[in-house]
Amino acid sequence: MIYKILQEKLNYFFQDEKLLLEALTHSSYAYEHQEVKAHNERLEFLGDAVLQLLISAALFEREDLSEGSMTKLRARVVCEPTLAQLARQLDLQSTLRLGHGESLTGGAENDSNLANAMEAVLGAIFVDGGYAAGLRVTTPLFQPYINLAIEGKLIYDHKSHLLETAHKEGFTVHFEIVDQSGPDHDRRFTAALYIDGEQVARATARTKKEAEQGAAAAYLGQNNSDKSSKE
Repeated sequence: MIYKILQEKLNYFFQDEKLLLEALTHSSYAYEHQEVKAHNERLEFLGDAVLQLLISAALFEREDLSEGSMTKLRARVVCEPTLAQLARQLDLQSTLRLGHGESLTGGAENDSNLANAMEAVLGAIFVDGGYAAGLRVTTPLFQPYINLAIEGKLIYDHKSHLLETAHKEGFTVHFEIVDQSGPDHDRRFTAALYIDGEQVARATARTKKEAEQGAAAAYLGQNNSDKSSKE
């Protein structure tokens, strides 16, 4: 059995394991290995459509949701950040077959590669086991994200959310890169977040954008915790 641990995590065991291997094969790997005839882009295409259907069906079970609400909620759930998070949860980054160049540039940790692989795996499950198998796998994986989306708590662009809140509530927001470290090929940036001139959070990441997002997320998380403790 190939990728036994992954299949156990999915709680799905492939009848045709070649489908799983194809789902985890990046186009760069197929290009460098001429004996490999298929990569995961076709399964990714199918998986995207299957996932849209399965999440739509899950939302449809909620009779209190309108068509417009379901459309917005589905868009929040079926997106690159959610798929990349789930891929990491399943440790897909250690199973991806990447070309040498793609590996050297951190392709195994690239959100786009991980999200595409996640969709390809779901497409492979659909081909291998049909709709029922897809539903059985996606429900436990995606239900927590659906619940968060319905509660208005599934937020990936924390910086934009904070800026919108600041505009509504009348406070100022300022981000500043306060530190840089590491060699050129592996830089780390630390961003500080200031609310009304006071530093309230910091975060360090590989890019300035990610560091600012991290600082915003840290502040929002702490702010929400403080509000909850007062209630």
